[in-house]
Amino acid sequence: MELSAALWLPVTWMTLLGSRPVSLWIGFGKEMATAADTLEGSPFDRMVFQVMIVAACIVLARRRIDWRAVFTENRWVTFFFLYLGFSVLWSDYSMVAFKRWIKDVGSVLMVLVILTEANPMQAIKTTFLRCAYVLVPASVLFIKYFPELGRGYDQWTFEPVVLGVTTNKNILGMSLFICALSLLWTLRDEWDEKRSGSRNWGPLAGHLTLACMTIWLFRQAHSSTAIGCSFLGSCLFVATRVVAVRRHLPRIAVLTFVAAAFLIIVAPMIGLDQIFVGLMGRDLTFTGRTDIWKAVLAEEINPLIGAGHYSFWLGDRVERISRAWFYELNEAHNGYLEVYLNGGLIGLGLLLAVLVSGWKKALKEVMTGDSIAGFRLAVLAGIVVYGVTEAVFRFGLVSTALLAVIIADPGGGALEHFKPIQLPSRMDNDTPLPGEGTGVAGV
Repeated sequence: MELSAALWLPVTWMTLLGSRPVSLWIGFGKEMATAADTLEGSPFDRMVFQVMIVAACIVLARRRIDWRAVFTENRWVTFFFLYLGFSVLWSDYSMVAFKRWIKDVGSVLMVLVILTEANPMQAIKTTFLRCAYVLVPASVLFIKYFPELGRGYDQWTFEPVVLGVTTNKNILGMSLFICALSLLWTLRDEWDEKRSGSRNWGPLAGHLTLACMTIWLFRQAHSSTAIGCSFLGSCLFVATRVVAVRRHLPRIAVLTFVAAAFLIIVAPMIGLDQIFVGLMGRDLTFTGRTDIWKAVLAEEINPLIGAGHYSFWLGDRVERISRAWFYELNEAHNGYLEVYLNGGLIGLGLLLAVLVSGWKKALKEVMTGDSIAGFRLAVLAGIVVYGVTEAVFRFGLVSTALLAVIIADPGGGALEHFKPIQLPSRMDNDTPLPGEGTGVAGV
């Protein structure tokens, strides 16, 4: 079953999140940054996101969706986002926080556009794959042939780093993490098709080439966290193909939790933390991150409700914390700590509830042997670990991917309540397709 043209909305949204803002792509981002209020960001980029959010609303309005069922089946995601929206009330910059919350809700809308396609599983795979088609080859092109665009200097160590199509190496690592797992999912399914007798080698060869580019970019980026989380996710994805592993997956999950607790709590007490951290290519400060964690935790905020959605890094607090560094900080480099600073213990508790509910759903679906279940488990596990050193739960490609694997349920659940509109074929008659002439393609 073919996918609609509306799928290009989330593809474009996620590609922008995994690369650079539109204002930088068209060449006047720096001028906008000097003219606009730093709290407001770029007016041009804000307008682009607003137009895409409105377009997504139009798409969803034309599709018959049981919203009550969607909210019920994804109650923890609903509670989490409602709380984030409510937290703008106690922010020192409520209007700025509210605008940022609208962008976060935009990511949810984009995921729902994917899920309301006639074939949700294929739509999810295609969306991530199309992003990889753009991000990976373009990054290689920038790094090798346009170094003034694809390379830069680390603001922490002042060493040369690769940026690709992103604005810093951390975002590049996050983008490669998502692209790598989506390519692994695609290659697994295409290999199964070849084993079943398919003679079309073109897609498989093309995606293998794309995978080689991704590996090359990992080596150039030197992002230990991205490499480690991609390796963890890949191992989980491959392991889910083994029947014996699927049978004992709940037990394996418990053992993994115990092992993680050992690494976090016991290993530092007996000196083993240096070995494990060294294997990841890090020092015990996680490249200075522990100093940042101490600095932000020393700030006075309400521990229960935090500073308000995306409000901790606004105002005089940024300058005060950044005095000990050579550049202006804008994140805690820890996803869980970032949520705590902005949403307090309540926000952190709701985030953990979202992750646990997604993990339980993934474990249940893996028993079916469906490839998307393995992909969901791989992405979720990788993001959980990734959050220790990066603010992955903020507005970005990784947070949108997290929503996709948590909300997505092609085998049933909320999606069985979705009733996508079946578009007529042009071969049947010359009647214009629904949405033509409205300015939103494929609605």
